[in-house]
Amino acid sequence: MNSKAVIPKEHLPPKLVKERVPACFWPLIPLAEKYGIADDVYRYRLVKSLGQIEKEQLSQFLYDYDNKLDEWLAGPESMAPDVSNEYVAFSALRIAAEEAA
Repeated sequence: MNSKAVIPKEHLPPKLVKERVPACFWPLIPLAEKYGIADDVYRYRLVKSLGQIEKEQLSQFLYDYDNKLDEWLAGPESMAPDVSNEYVAFSALRIAAEEAA
């Protein structure tokens, strides 16, 4: 990460459990663990501090996976009273990608 943003450890995404993520997104777990910051302010600061290449990678992720993400993030788990850390991290990753575009 080429960022100058300082994110307190308690606001970083946790280590995600692969089995709680749909298999088609397993290759994206490292992105979610890097950019899936749930706190709006810290996520925004991180995205704004990224270099152009990192911003383009995030934008490409959204271009490639946007519709597929809808199937999961707007699916049954979205109605659960407690969503998983994985769901939160991927939701935040999507927002980070939108902010990077």
